[in-house]
Amino acid sequence: MVPLGMVETDNRNLRGETLGACPSCDVMIPTANLLIRYDSEGSWPKLFAECPNCGDPVHPE
Repeated sequence: MVPLGMVETDNRNLRGETLGACPSCDVMIPTANLLIRYDSEGSWPKLFAECPNCGDPVHPE
């Protein structure tokens, strides 16, 4: 797990201005809404971010 203040913006998942879309409401989530990034095995999501529309912590798609 990487603390929020130590997330590297050079990471290929975080270079853009968005992390992806909220799976609940389909609103694009900006990188500033990143809550946590973690390493995992398999196909589990590696990011949690707060949706600016519904306010829920989600795995951006």
